[in-house]
Formats: sequence, C-alpha cells, structure tokens
Amino acid sequence: MSRRTFQWHSLCLSSLRALSVGIALSLPLSAAAESDAAENAPANAADPSEQPGADETNRPDTGSAKRLGIELNKLEQADGSCRVYLVFENALGTKLEALQFELILFDTDGFIKDHVTLDAAPIDSDKTSVKRFDLAETQCERVGRILVNDVLAMAGPEGALPDPISRLDLSSKLDVDVFK
Repeated sequence: MSRRTFQWHSLCLSSLRALSVGIALSLPLSAAAESDAAENAPANAADPSEQPGADETNRPDTGSAKRLGIELNKLEQADGSCRVYLVFENALGTKLEALQFELILFDTDGFIKDHVTLDAAPIDSDKTSVKRFDLAETQCERVGRILVNDVLAMAGPEGALPDPISRLDLSSKLDVDVFK
C-alpha cells in the first residue's frame, strides 16, 4: 500500500453561503405536567412563546451547527488517473488555513486499494468551494468506498479546531460511499 500526498486544485464557485442544519433543542415536560397543562388550558389559549414578553430561554435553539460539509460530486477518468471532485461547504464560522485528510480507498470488491493524504486548504469562512485531485494509476469505476480515516489538520486563524472528525458532514452524489 502506497502513501501519497496531493495538493488540491481549487475551482472557486461564486460566493454561496454554506447551508447548515439547525439543531432544535427543547426541554421535555414530564407526562404529569403535560397532562395537567392540557386539562387546565383554555381551548383557545395561544402558544405562550408567541405572547409579548415571552421568555426567550424557552425557545428552541435554531443556530447553525458548526460543520464542514464534504460531498463527493464527480469521478472522471483522465489519462490513467481518476479525477475526484469534492464540494466543500464551510459552515465552521472561520476560514480554514489548514485542512489535511488521511483517506483510505477501497475497491469495488471491498479491498484496500490505496492510502492517500490530501491537503484541501485554504477554504474561506461561509464559502462553498470545489476541490479536485487526481489518483494516479486508478480506474474510477474500481473505486468502491472512501474512508476519511483521520483529519490530520483543521485550523483557522486562531489555531487548531477541537475534535475535527466530528465536524465533518460527509455525503456522495455517486454510488461510491464516503464515510468516517
């Protein structure tokens, strides 16, 4: 198994805001409190959170999750190499000055094909970017799955971001699974 390092080629898209999934949090009521509230509430009572002066702390958190979306968008054969296109959606709230991954490529039979290290920096904050890289001596139709084995570096202007692997939101538009 060989280990290779690739420099990503950036194909910048127009300034698109990264879409992020909001996480709604709510405080559950006990079953007894819920049934008491239902019995004692007038039939035409409005939602208390819609009343003037309602307590803001009882509303669900609709803030954005601090995530880095990575989508496998396209594989294309190019002169004996497999060209890989990934779409990055940076919703981390900071520019990424360092971003390096360790990937394990599996073939369509489930066997490890290759081990590569990829450098994807820089990626601006709240920006969608396309990065491409070539896998030498690889047939695209033989790529079965891609494992993000480790995030070797994920840092912004203030330094390294904690727990980088949990910040990844991986997806694929192809039959090739991308997972961590």
